[in-house]
Amino acid sequence: MPSHAIDITIDQSENEFTVTMKIVGKLTHSDYELLNPMMDNALAGIDKPDVKVLVDLLEFTGYELHALWDDFKFGLKYNKVFTKIALVGNKRWEETAVTIGNWFTHAKIHYFESTEDAFSWLRE
Repeated sequence: MPSHAIDITIDQSENEFTVTMKIVGKLTHSDYELLNPMMDNALAGIDKPDVKVLVDLLEFTGYELHALWDDFKFGLKYNKVFTKIALVGNKRWEETAVTIGNWFTHAKIHYFESTEDAFSWLRE
């Protein structure tokens, strides 16, 4: 497996979107330079988008400092359109981050240890 990769898929049905991200290694500033225009283009012209997000962190190792700031700005920018965020991980700190994240967003955020359970929750 590569030491760094990000796989992003955006599926759309009317105004409903499912964004799936798999992050391998450290999240970088250049990842956000790719992700931001993808989200902007997908949501352009959509009235009241409903965005559900699944983030696979099973092979995630952390952030570059600039990417941590990018993540914060990304969350602020899309806070009103994200309705559910499912994080799939295997580290205790990731589960704690979900608890803290729930304080700062109107989206429902849940932590899962399996991708299948996360997708099931997003479809509810």
